[in-house]
Amino acid sequence: MSPLLRLTLPLVLLLVACAKGPGKPEGHIPLPPDAVVLAIGDSITTGHRLPGDQAWPAIVARETGLSVFNRARNGATSDEVLATLEAQLDAFEPALVIATVGGNDFLRRQPLSHTEANLREMAQTVVGRGARFLVLGLAEPQRSEVHPLYAAALAGVPGAFVDRTVLPYVYGKRRLRADPIHPNAEGHQVIAERVIQWLERD
Repeated sequence: MSPLLRLTLPLVLLLVACAKGPGKPEGHIPLPPDAVVLAIGDSITTGHRLPGDQAWPAIVARETGLSVFNRARNGATSDEVLATLEAQLDAFEPALVIATVGGNDFLRRQPLSHTEANLREMAQTVVGRGARFLVLGLAEPQRSEVHPLYAAALAGVPGAFVDRTVLPYVYGKRRLRADPIHPNAEGHQVIAERVIQWLERD
């Protein structure tokens, strides 16, 4: 393979993957109409610099009629999300917890093993309360695939799921981002549509 092709092929593959769209989720988490959903994590969930009703949790609530509580915080690391998880579960008694976690750990160069351990503890805590856990996985830098630590963290935890495609898709489309880190309103709509697909029955 020529040096030029070796350099350009990864970019071509990334663009092709992004062009295909996020596809379908790898599972379904149907909920009763009176179920409570808790959204936790970082600025991907808060809707950084957007009106609250344009963040994906608000869109999911509006389009499904479910009670969705957004308790994410800008800049939150996996340590900070984990530290407040028990209290949030006590307060809301959710049937489903959806998390965006890991981006701030990556930015702060925290050990991947530490982030993975925190994610595993989150999943075990949520499932141990009788709820289900869905994490929206982030991609590895310069790649279109979700970081493998998400699947590793949730492996063997029944009732815990990873969405592997929607955030890599959003970050691969400039029109869906307000900046390199945060989805814009259109990006939040795409994320909400993916979450709703997870909630549909087979």
